[in-house]
Amino acid sequence: MHPYKRLTSQKLWIDNGDSVNNNGTLGGLVDKSILVSRLAQLSIDRLARVREHMARDQVDTLVVASQENVMYTTGYESMGATINRRFTWAAVITPDRVLLVAPAAEFAPAIDAGLLPDNIFTFGTFFFSGDSPSSHTSVQSATFEIAFGKALAGLRPKRVVAENMYLPGSIQAALPAPVADAASWMLNVRARKLPFEIELMRKVTEITQKAINAGIASARIGMTDKDVARVVASEMSLGGGLPRNLTVVGGHRSALADVMSSERVLKPGDLLRFDVGCSLYGYKSDMARTAVVGEPTKLQSSRYAAILAGLEAELEFVKAGVVARDVFHHGVAAVEAHGLAPYQRQHIGHAIGISVYEWPVITPDCTEPLQAGSTFCLETPFYEPGWGGMMAEETGVVTESGFELFSTIDRSLRVIPD
Repeated sequence: MHPYKRLTSQKLWIDNGDSVNNNGTLGGLVDKSILVSRLAQLSIDRLARVREHMARDQVDTLVVASQENVMYTTGYESMGATINRRFTWAAVITPDRVLLVAPAAEFAPAIDAGLLPDNIFTFGTFFFSGDSPSSHTSVQSATFEIAFGKALAGLRPKRVVAENMYLPGSIQAALPAPVADAASWMLNVRARKLPFEIELMRKVTEITQKAINAGIASARIGMTDKDVARVVASEMSLGGGLPRNLTVVGGHRSALADVMSSERVLKPGDLLRFDVGCSLYGYKSDMARTAVVGEPTKLQSSRYAAILAGLEAELEFVKAGVVARDVFHHGVAAVEAHGLAPYQRQHIGHAIGISVYEWPVITPDCTEPLQAGSTFCLETPFYEPGWGGMMAEETGVVTESGFELFSTIDRSLRVIPD
């Protein structure tokens, strides 16, 4: 019997540290039916939260069209919307209905995710054969605009909140009531996480940190950044995550923020920066560590000590009610007090969930107080082109008394044997 790690009182995942590979990667589910049931309940709970906010703000119709917000409201995570930045669709939420307007190819997958066939309004040409409820054997509407009009037929909205930045202008003009912006409204709804959302965030962070450890353990002189990134991506996949952002960069390229890995070969003295994340049932991770090939120089050590002091100051300062800009100034002051001055940053952290960047962001002018139950990445990067870049980034949840970390691995400047 494999040992298991409890994420709640129910045993969802096992840790196969004693498996044949003995590599500490995550194993399978103890009981897949429990996970399926809890994911289904999560969709119900998220929709209930949306409707609570709608009732509070006297909103009778919500129109969302981003991949993240359609997933949050309907429970359906679309592959098409995930990979296509110009994907056209929308969900319409009322106090008693969940409607989806989507390309015809989404019909059967959306039903599989739990949406009712009569509540899916398709456009374009795609066919699912047969005579089951998921069959789609004729074109229902030629365009998104026509399908959207059918979805709204019979609704008499008085106050609409709509995600206009993702909707065609013709749709915005056709909405039959005063329209407020749904982008910021939905970020507010999503800010405080439900218990199972926090559990998934903890799990996806655990997958990510194991992948970083595997990448550091594999790195050697003569390997390329891409060689190491492949190890990280593989470990994420083995753990159940879908690799998303994989910035694994060495040498002078480590100073390039959010850049793709390259075929550059690792050399003695190189910094190797990991800023990576994956997705688990739609929930994202974002975590960073830094290593150096061989013993670090005095400058590398002193600069890393400064940014680490800033991060640890953030971690100790954050709790519910603290204002985001105060966190920023506290962290920056700690970096500078440890000798890295001036320390210039536009932010040193951000909320995270279904999106990598949620609200609020830890900026010098954000006056938003942090909420208990919101999940954050806290970070103190340093980038100097021509020299290198380094960072550590942690993930956790804000509580009434502090910040509960999800990430647990060593955050020191790691040494790769030369």
